[in-house]
Formats: sequence, structure tokens, C-alpha cells
Amino acid sequence: MTRVLVLLVALLLAGCSATPKQPELAVPATQQEQDRMSASELQSTWWTWLATQTRESNPVTDTSGRFCSRDQPKDVWLLAGSTGGRVDRQCRVPADKPLLVPAINSLECGSFMAGAKGEVLLDDVAQELIRIESVAFSFDGVAGNVVNGSAGRVNAVGCGLWAWIPAPKSGDHTLVVRGSSGKATGETHYRLIVGADLG
Repeated sequence: MTRVLVLLVALLLAGCSATPKQPELAVPATQQEQDRMSASELQSTWWTWLATQTRESNPVTDTSGRFCSRDQPKDVWLLAGSTGGRVDRQCRVPADKPLLVPAINSLECGSFMAGAKGEVLLDDVAQELIRIESVAFSFDGVAGNVVNGSAGRVNAVGCGLWAWIPAPKSGDHTLVVRGSSGKATGETHYRLIVGADLG
């Protein structure tokens, strides 16, 4: 059962894109490199965010965006894709926070990245993708979470295509997240309402 849940989450941010509009990078290269998290840190932060939600408030299966603000960390705003198909969400985001979202990711990295494709578009502009092949990290979870169902700290190995986006200006923005690996495909469209009074 745990393996099935992990596989489900592994494919949760799937989407379809024949060719990414920006090259996928093995490591962060240009924009605000000093402000980004390491590959281990960003995975730990995102998977902890996911694993501290129960199935009822899971941001990945959220069909409207009503859970997007739950348990956000202090220095970055986390977003999720979907488990397949298209999902449309609206999310209110405080100003001055960078965004972190995986186009596709997994906790089972054997051959996963060989077929991984994705793109993240902010206001129709392709964002740089950070390619993480296989990196060890730890995350924390609560009982009943969608990742493994158990409370406590978990040592894991994760991989994926990630977008680290500098804080958008206040106002309305569109964010499109697409990713795929194997037969799993999906697409998430966000309306982001960014403003200092929304935190």
C-alpha cells in the first residue's frame, strides 16, 4: 500500500510537453543562484509540505486551490501539480516570495528521469528548469499523509524537474505546470493573485 501511494505521488505533477521551451539544467546556473535552495533543501522543503497534509487537504489532489496556503514555509511559496489530467486552481500569494514548483518529481528515481519532460510557464514565459537526477534528503510527515501515511522523519532519494521562480510582481498572474514521465501526463493552470496584503 505504501509503495502504491509513493508511486501515485511520484506521478502527481505530470503534464504533457513535447519539448521544453527552456533547456533543462543539471544545476542552478544563472538567476539569483545564491538565493536558491540546494537540490536536497528544495526537495526536503517541498516533500515536507506535502507530507504534513492529510489526504483531505492534499495540495496535489486539490481541484480549486483552496489548500494552497496551508503550512507554507517562511521564505518560499510552494505549489503543486496534479495526479493527471488538467486541473485549474486559484491561489493567493504574498508579495516578495519566490515560487517553487516541480514540473514532475518522484521518490523512486531508477529510470524515472530518463523519460521526464516538463515546462513551467509564468505569464506565458518559460521558466528555467533545474534537473535533479537523484539526491538524498529527509522530510517530515504527519499520520495519514498522502506520501507514506506515517508520522515522523523519512530518509529518501528524490529526483525531478523543478522551477525556482523569483517573486512575481503584485497583481494577477498565470502559471502553467506541465510534466510527464512514461504514460503519466497532466497539466495544472494557476491563477496567482499576488499582493502584500494577502499573506
